[in-house]
Amino acid sequence: MLARATAMTAGLHLTLFDFEGAEALQSEACELARGVGFIPPIVSAGIDSLLTFARLHDPGRAERLLEETAAAAASTAGWHQWLWQLRLTQARAELALARDAVDEAIATATDSIEQSRARGRPKYEALGLITRARGLHALVRTRNAIADAKTAVSVADRTGDPVLLLLALDALIGLDGTDELANRARAVTDRIYDGLPNEAMRRCFTDSEIMRRIRAPQ
Repeated sequence: MLARATAMTAGLHLTLFDFEGAEALQSEACELARGVGFIPPIVSAGIDSLLTFARLHDPGRAERLLEETAAAAASTAGWHQWLWQLRLTQARAELALARDAVDEAIATATDSIEQSRARGRPKYEALGLITRARGLHALVRTRNAIADAKTAVSVADRTGDPVLLLLALDALIGLDGTDELANRARAVTDRIYDGLPNEAMRRCFTDSEIMRRIRAPQ
């Protein structure tokens, strides 16, 4: 179905830090799905939109959408509801961190980590660990933050997902950076860049916030 395919494409743009492109595709996926009364792409694209707003540091835009997406997810029993609940939990954690609601972010990220481990979802375990590490760092619990970031790197590395590994390395470098970690992160960025399908996506990746940090002189 076109709506589902569009939502999946939007997820790719979100993953590669093309937030503008992701937003446009998320809106398109929702419109297509509403046109045929098909809820699952609305939920998937809605969760991606929540993550987009969090990563743009614009959590205020998510308030109404969070309620709508959670309600839609709850209405669709049998459509991978547990995965949607896990993804919603991670989105809530990232949004709380973007609002500087640090205690809430840590608690919600912990919930996301526990759900991920119970369900065998290493991607969301790593994302939860990254979020919790950033929250712990904000509370000056640096030793705990470093431990979470190191675990995130280990989990992400096992997935074989270079973008997830880059996110984890970025978090760890910000807490306990070394030349070895910086070189590893640059090697990962080169691998991602070389695999991107077109110049527009390469430009978005190169101009992203995370790339500016990774490429900055140490």
